[in-house]
Amino acid sequence: MYIACSPVCMDWADIQFWFGFLLLFSGLSLHRMGPAFKRSNFGKPTLLIASVLILLPSGTLSLTEDNLLFVLKNNLPWLILFISGTYLILYGSQIYWNNISSIKISGLALLTISWVYYFIFLDLYPFANYLVILSNILGMIIGLIFIIWVITLVESRTPKVAESLPLSEKEKKFIISILRRNLEDK
Repeated sequence: MYIACSPVCMDWADIQFWFGFLLLFSGLSLHRMGPAFKRSNFGKPTLLIASVLILLPSGTLSLTEDNLLFVLKNNLPWLILFISGTYLILYGSQIYWNNISSIKISGLALLTISWVYYFIFLDLYPFANYLVILSNILGMIIGLIFIIWVITLVESRTPKVAESLPLSEKEKKFIISILRRNLEDK
């Protein structure tokens, strides 16, 4: 087992590295708020700043942080392909009865390429013990089954919303009067 001694105090490069991870999770949270909140506009710039802080340290990192950065940089192509594919699949999924199959197919293609790349990358390292590879695959399958189960559980408990009837003439006139009144003041 590999053991790294913890330093007495952290260097600025290490603080920058871990602050980048803090900003990464903050940026993801801000970005997931959606367009209804004005704070969501800060999600992508925060993610970009976090990526720069993590991937471009200002100095020499400690041993633990340097090893983590090495693993991150080696897995970066796989992560970019995987995140892009997942994003396209989620973007093309059925939302409000709109289904975009071409985007979902391209997302599935990116996911497939990412897994092929992962297993090719995994094969570059000389593993004497193939039990590690099998446990990785088993962990991925268990994680995938769990995610599918959670999605199925949430969707089965979400009540289906019926389509509403069109507005009557009285309701249309009422909405038009409210809009005119509010828009004329500005």
